[in-house]
Amino acid sequence: MWYVIQVSGGQEEGTARLMQRRISREILKECFIPRKERNKKFKGIWRQVEEILFPGYVFAVTEEPGELFHQLKSVDRLTKLLREEACFYPLSPEEERMIRGMGDKRHVTRISRIIVSPDAGRDVGREVMILDGPLKNQEGRIVRYNLHKREVTVRMPFMGNEVELRLGIEMVGERGRQVEL
Repeated sequence: MWYVIQVSGGQEEGTARLMQRRISREILKECFIPRKERNKKFKGIWRQVEEILFPGYVFAVTEEPGELFHQLKSVDRLTKLLREEACFYPLSPEEERMIRGMGDKRHVTRISRIIVSPDAGRDVGREVMILDGPLKNQEGRIVRYNLHKREVTVRMPFMGNEVELRLGIEMVGERGRQVEL
């Protein structure tokens, strides 16, 4: 089962490394930080970058959550946070399935490729078709497109709530025009 541990912002990587060193492999099957790919413009040039998908959280896979919680208390950065179980959350099977389905084996959500309908360059009112990537067949979860920033906002369940995540897209053409795939 998957669990999330709330950590201080910017401390995800260091906390995950400490957990992997200090907690036995029999208890902590996997420890990871889901990431997303997106394109970002630097000095006029688009570059592909990876960013943390859920800032402030480290994900853990275990069959023994009680023992994991006990061993987490020995991790320096988590000692103060884990005084209450409020920082250690189980994900529902649906939440786990959604996150697992979006990411690859390294838990990275790749960029989805899209085609947009031609409409005078406006994002609003344009029809968008997802060709491939993690957003394929997830169009109903998309709440907003920002074609200028090459991202979409999707709504999905996380820790019993609905959260909005911004995911990367790549426009490969417009409907009605020839597109090489």
